[in-house]
Amino acid sequence: MSELEKNKAIIRRYWFELWNEKRIEVLDEIAIENVVFHFPQGQAHKPATLRIWFETALIAFPDVHFTLHDELAEGDKVVSRWSYEATNTGTFLGRETTSIKVTDLGIDIFRIENDKIVEMWVAQDSLGLLQQLKVLQ
Repeated sequence: MSELEKNKAIIRRYWFELWNEKRIEVLDEIAIENVVFHFPQGQAHKPATLRIWFETALIAFPDVHFTLHDELAEGDKVVSRWSYEATNTGTFLGRETTSIKVTDLGIDIFRIENDKIVEMWVAQDSLGLLQQLKVLQ
């Protein structure tokens, strides 16, 4: 398997095994403890670690399910264009549950080093998500 294919396989595990199958033990296999995050200024949720992101996201949206639409790899980076559907059945950003079904979409860039995610650039529709949850009108 080429290095690019190996890197894409790591990111597919991120989406499918970690997020869709909710297998937190996969995290230690595919990412370092302190992944460096790059968020846009308007990002609604900016967790300190990938583990905290995963755990708090599952509190708010335990049924989250991602679809991977595109993936590109070059050098040590993999780009994913994704969407998800989820239902807000737990607290999110300090707000009580809404039971609202939401969708979101985005593009993430992952940097892989020694077969682990070490850095992520995250771009998603935080404004749209907050509007769906009726946080913003």
